Amino acid sequence: MPGPNRISGSALRRLQPWEMAEVPAGNPSLCASETIHLWALDFSGTHKIMPRTLHSAIASKSARFLERHGLQAVLWDWDGVLVDSGYNFRRAYEMVLQDEGIVTDPREIYLREGQPTPSLLKAIFDLNGVSINEGRINALVERRRECDFALGERKFFRQIPRLLKKIRTAGCRSGMVTGSSRNSLNRVLTEEQARWFDVIIAADDVKHPKPDPEPSQLAAQALQLDPKMCLVIENAPYGIEAALGAGCSVVAMCTLSSKDLYRAHWIVNNHDELEALLFGEYQKTERPERIPTSGGVR
Repeated sequence: MPGPNRISGSALRRLQPWEMAEVPAGNPSLCASETIHLWALDFSGTHKIMPRTLHSAIASKSARFLERHGLQAVLWDWDGVLVDSGYNFRRAYEMVLQDEGIVTDPREIYLREGQPTPSLLKAIFDLNGVSINEGRINALVERRRECDFALGERKFFRQIPRLLKKIRTAGCRSGMVTGSSRNSLNRVLTEEQARWFDVIIAADDVKHPKPDPEPSQLAAQALQLDPKMCLVIENAPYGIEAALGAGCSVVAMCTLSSKDLYRAHWIVNNHDELEALLFGEYQKTERPERIPTSGGVR
């Protein structure tokens, strides 16, 4: 598909945000910041040329994204998607590994995000050619958890309450699918916040964690939905692979470079762009809105 710099002449015009535009399935976008404008060809009544931008996925207000794609639930990853924990997540691993004489590239950790902590630690030790037994791994898991919480409180991104409220108002449900343990979640989630989600699948609930499709499949099963009716919001390759393997649609958020997230159906830079993708608009607010709760499926 040609980009805007490949087309010249009067046939090219700027496409307005309220006009219908689609990203073809299986042909994911780059992050929105990597291009600037959305374009269309005047000489065709319907054909539109879109460089890979945020607006290429914005629907008209009369045809919302979730409804048009037959989606009935949104499944959220935890770290870096629901909660602003990216730095703490990485730094806690680095602190524990450095104590063991291992210096690692942050990308080596981010690429494995979504795995349970024992699996991720074991992978890093294997990568560095260091053998380690299960007992030592379990001790490091606890040390890493304490380091993580010592680095500061994890908080929901400010847009999350509003997004969850909009999703429920649209008649859809929300779930959480995470590689974190319930022990870790319970140190952050209040009872009210836990009720924001109709289902929570944590590391303790699965035999085969991400990148296996089991976590997404279990969430869909708990909601009594075909996985094809679920949209997964992820920020790491393992989570994307798991969701695709289950048959879900996937939106990736750019924690990593877009080249690491290329398998997702759509890619956004941040939560404002995610809101624009799902609802065709977003509003800024300083105070989170109260979210209707469902009682939840657990």
